[in-house]
Amino acid sequence: MAFQSKRTFLTACGLAAGMLALGVTARAAAPHTVTLLLGDALDAQGRQKPLKPGRRKLFDYLEQELNIAFDIKSYPWPRAERNARSGAGLIFGLPKNEERLRDLHYSEPAGSTTLWLVTRSDATFPFNTLDDLRGKTVGAVRGYTYGDDFERRRNKVFRVEDDIASRSARLQRLLLRRVDAILLVQPSGDSAQDVETELRAFIAPFLKDMNLPPDVSVSLLPQPVQTDNGEHFAIAYGQDNGLIDRINAALARQRRRTAQR
Repeated sequence: MAFQSKRTFLTACGLAAGMLALGVTARAAAPHTVTLLLGDALDAQGRQKPLKPGRRKLFDYLEQELNIAFDIKSYPWPRAERNARSGAGLIFGLPKNEERLRDLHYSEPAGSTTLWLVTRSDATFPFNTLDDLRGKTVGAVRGYTYGDDFERRRNKVFRVEDDIASRSARLQRLLLRRVDAILLVQPSGDSAQDVETELRAFIAPFLKDMNLPPDVSVSLLPQPVQTDNGEHFAIAYGQDNGLIDRINAALARQRRRTAQR
């Protein structure tokens, strides 16, 4: 009987130790929360739009690959940038420029975008280079920058009117002739025809209340302003702790897997 009690006791101790070890392992495997800062993307009612499928797929992949959980916080771009520079989190989609590169550690490209110009369909104009915008007023998203070449010409070669990141509001300002064109960032895989078709379908419900001439809509100028702009993650240097290197390694693994398919 004593032997049986001793064996039962040892078995119980072994089970308890095993459960304790499993508990430690489970705790160690819990995803680490990472604050992910994004720029606003608002719908017609001023509400945050859901993530696009391609972006959601990218974030899901990195969460799984790196055992992290993104806590997504969306702000107007100036605030999102200030928060990133102050060390409040990782930011995605903030274009590079010389000033930002001094404060933020950028990842390798995680995707790419194309920058287009949109006009009224009855007010298109020839466009090949930024100098073709001389004397025109261009609508941009407040706090977002469009590359050093664009910024050097801002309010010198052409005038820039900044607006909130609401596609419906920006397109309506264009249709009301408040600006000559607006800048539109789209994933690089989207063709000009697809983008224009999507925009016309999007704005169609608003046209009937705008008292516009018949058949007036929006047009996409065929020549992009920029192509294959990299989309990057970035974080303040003092807050990195190897996260950007881990993201780069995960992106490289993803590229290899895609190439092998």
